[in-house]
Amino acid sequence: MNEQDKQISSLVINSLSDKLSQEATKASTFEALYTTNAMELEQIKKIIESDEELKSKFEQVKGQMTNGDQQLHTSN
Repeated sequence: MNEQDKQISSLVINSLSDKLSQEATKASTFEALYTTNAMELEQIKKIIESDEELKSKFEQVKGQMTNGDQQLHTSN
């Protein structure tokens, strides 16, 4: 292997290392975001399930949104 081939190989390895590092960082960031969001959703779910009145209101609003009524209406 001549000097130019060694230089090219070294540059290729460095470039691949940098790209792999960047992708691993992105993947770890997305994993952390997913984990924190999942934890927050679980906490919200527990809060809703802990109060029957709140759970009933949630189900009512969910039903309205599911049926195409995207506007939230407050009932007094």
